[in-house]
Amino acid sequence: MAKKMEGKRLVLLTALLLHLMALLLLIISFITPYWAISWPRVYSGFRKIGLWEVCFAGYRIPRDPAMKSYHGCWWILAPELVAIRSWIMPPWFIIIQILMTVSVFIELVCLIFLLMIWCRTSSRDNSGIAKRRAPFNLVQASTIITIVTCCIKSVCIVMFGLAFRFDPFWLPNHEINYPHVSYGLAICSAFFSIFSSMAHRAYRGIVRAEYLQPSAKDTSFPMMSYDSKTSSKA
Repeated sequence: MAKKMEGKRLVLLTALLLHLMALLLLIISFITPYWAISWPRVYSGFRKIGLWEVCFAGYRIPRDPAMKSYHGCWWILAPELVAIRSWIMPPWFIIIQILMTVSVFIELVCLIFLLMIWCRTSSRDNSGIAKRRAPFNLVQASTIITIVTCCIKSVCIVMFGLAFRFDPFWLPNHEINYPHVSYGLAICSAFFSIFSSMAHRAYRGIVRAEYLQPSAKDTSFPMMSYDSKTSSKA
């Protein structure tokens, strides 16, 4: 029984650590401006871009009567970028922003659920002998959230890769731009989420099997009633 409990805790710990790693990589990818950069050996008015930040080095809109140039790094929703926001943030890019924001939020919720499960299963039940059972509703919810985040991040990764390859009008000098670290971290986060979902499903199966098994109280009362009946007949 002790080995079984240790194995169950190990599966839960694996799911928790994998989820924590996926969340950490996702947050770094979410806040850093390195989804795409310009080749540094060739001059370009564009330097780098993330989901919420874009950097320029003297970029100027062609045929702009005001001859306004953009320097430095800016919040991507800054009012100063209104004139160029339509091509900085095409519809597919906005979809990725929304989906990744949702993914960060629900992964934080899932982390809270996992910590609650871990704390509950660390304490003993009323008998003081066995550990408390994991709440199946929380286990089920965390499993579903992890699978959903896997799907969301996979969609974002594929969408960004295809759009970067086949949208030549996104960002100036498209031929010298390429995906960079933040995009790679998003890919790694997706893989960690996939592995975490596997551990979640395994742990969910263990918890579900425990709930389907009759408890010791349920099996003891029929035996006691049967023994009392036989003794009274005698």
